[in-house]
Amino acid sequence: MGICRGSGPGHAGETHAFLVATLSVDLAYTRYSDIGVALLQDTATGTINAQLIAVPFSGTPTVEALTTWLNTTARANDVRCLLIDGPLGWKSPTSSELHSRHSERALRTPGKTGLPPDGVKPTPYLGFTCFSIALFEMLTARGWVLPGAEDVAHGVARENSRMISETFPTAAWRRLGLASLSGKKRGRDQRVEVAEALRRLQERVDLRVDRTPNHDEIQALVAGVAGVWWERGASARVKWHGEPPFRLDGAWREGYIITPEQPRLLDAILHDPPAVASSILDSQRGLSRRRSVRAAPHAIT
Repeated sequence: MGICRGSGPGHAGETHAFLVATLSVDLAYTRYSDIGVALLQDTATGTINAQLIAVPFSGTPTVEALTTWLNTTARANDVRCLLIDGPLGWKSPTSSELHSRHSERALRTPGKTGLPPDGVKPTPYLGFTCFSIALFEMLTARGWVLPGAEDVAHGVARENSRMISETFPTAAWRRLGLASLSGKKRGRDQRVEVAEALRRLQERVDLRVDRTPNHDEIQALVAGVAGVWWERGASARVKWHGEPPFRLDGAWREGYIITPEQPRLLDAILHDPPAVASSILDSQRGLSRRRSVRAAPHAIT
């Protein structure tokens, strides 16, 4: 059912052997408090236990500090799959797509990543896109591996590898046959919508969460399910969208976006409708941390 990689505390006083662990990040670049992080751990019973983590910094994120914290937190929790909601690289100059990567075209993402250094549409996404690409660059330099064509074809994670992949939560909701969340807003209506979305997600996925998530946290949760299923070896429950990543002029190009899949639903139902470009502020995230998660300390070394 999976590769046994240790054990840890279960949910609500239970004890389970953890088989795999995925760290899922709903990325933001203007405030640390807007970054959503969820640790999803598979168990021997098939349940996914999720804990929500706060990034323990304030102010404007830096690539180096966030890379170090993610890397340290992943190692502390024996994470082998790191998922980030943000572009991993630029478009191939030989691509048939005019303004986007193949993965973005396939999932109709609102942001389009063209050629460096500023080929981003719409232009308000440029800062976020450059931050995300720089984050992937530094994480892969520290040993995280982007999945290639062979990994996708074989349908299983490489043994002892630390895989990193791009996600798109809106597509994750759709591919599970669920309605995606509306844009981020304040107040009771947002809390009610998120609570209802969590209920629907838990009807579709055997998922336990340590507390009620906010908008950013539930986006990290839904995207992170794909990582657990991939690590579990349930290749029919995930799909890779895009083309194999490659290096060109010192940067990553193309690459895959991973989504969870709901089998037996018509593919036409699951495809995303044309996305409407939202404010870049919708990408801002914020969370709290459960004490049992071994998160990296405040100090960056």
